[in-house]
Amino acid sequence: MLQWEVVEYMEGYLMGYKDVLTDLKNDQLSHIYLFHGVEYYLMEHMLQGIKSKLVDEGFQALNYQMMDGKETTIDQIINACETLPFMGESRLVVIKDLECFSGKRKNISEEEEKKLAAYLSDIPPTTYLVFMVTEGIDKRKKIVKDIGQYGKIIEFDKLQGTELNKWIIKSFSRYGKKIGEKEVAFFLDVTGYMERNSNKNLKDLENEIKKISDYLGEKTAVTLQDIDLLASKTIENNIFRLVESIGEKNGERALTLFNDMLLEGEAEIRILYMITRQFRLLYQIKLMEAQGYTPMAIAPKLGLQQFVVKKYLNQAANFDKNTLRKALQKCLDTDGGIKKGKIGPRLGVELLISEFAG
Repeated sequence: MLQWEVVEYMEGYLMGYKDVLTDLKNDQLSHIYLFHGVEYYLMEHMLQGIKSKLVDEGFQALNYQMMDGKETTIDQIINACETLPFMGESRLVVIKDLECFSGKRKNISEEEEKKLAAYLSDIPPTTYLVFMVTEGIDKRKKIVKDIGQYGKIIEFDKLQGTELNKWIIKSFSRYGKKIGEKEVAFFLDVTGYMERNSNKNLKDLENEIKKISDYLGEKTAVTLQDIDLLASKTIENNIFRLVESIGEKNGERALTLFNDMLLEGEAEIRILYMITRQFRLLYQIKLMEAQGYTPMAIAPKLGLQQFVVKKYLNQAANFDKNTLRKALQKCLDTDGGIKKGKIGPRLGVELLISEFAG
């Protein structure tokens, strides 16, 4: 992608990063940036936009330098910044995962950290320095505060809501495909991007989008069936479908899903843990709904997204409170029997599924 293609592809979806996009368009880039957060894919796109803006493609080998922060010293970073650009006005230096921004410090001493902090106020006007951190930062640290004083700190968090939906629609359109809002919601549900503690990022979604688009060939419309057939499902999603099958008294389908997860390499004990977790959530949600709580009120209490609560409420309708309580107790008993060697893991889970799926 060219510089402005990258920017236009991202613009409108990066509400937390619009200041950098504005800097790019107005030719007012800061000389120091600290990028951090879970969406490394977005960082890479932002960096590509900055590089395209500052460094002529023919001189990237001389005027663009990327360094591994875990394998470099502060003196090497300073030397890279002090090097003058060749046949150009700017030089871009990128440091990945320098450890002094987090609580741990393995290869950077306290003295070196102070040396870097002191240097931040003396960056040459021809140098642009970007730190990229994927493991989180400690915002209380002086080095972080100093970067905030002399440059800009940009957090790359997961996209959400309308921004995320637009990004998915735009991504499919780049492959000549059209996807509706209902299909977008199902795509996010299946892939688990928004689930609590999910490590999925936009790169993972991009891979799924490409896989679906390649499969469709000349067909342009993306359907629910296409997504269900092709998108890689998280264990949380498979567990949801398994418990849904139990609620619908479809034991054959529930056991098929269980066997499919085993074939994909999931351990029986982890599957049992996830089934237990699912029944616990359904029981809690059922009780809270009976007390008059709305999905909006339930979500923060259980640490779930509101759309997930709505999905669980629909599933909980297949169970009464007594059945959920019994299922939860059976899960705990099965776990205890497995750990004490009274029953094999696979047989234990199969009996659990068969009992409640009829």
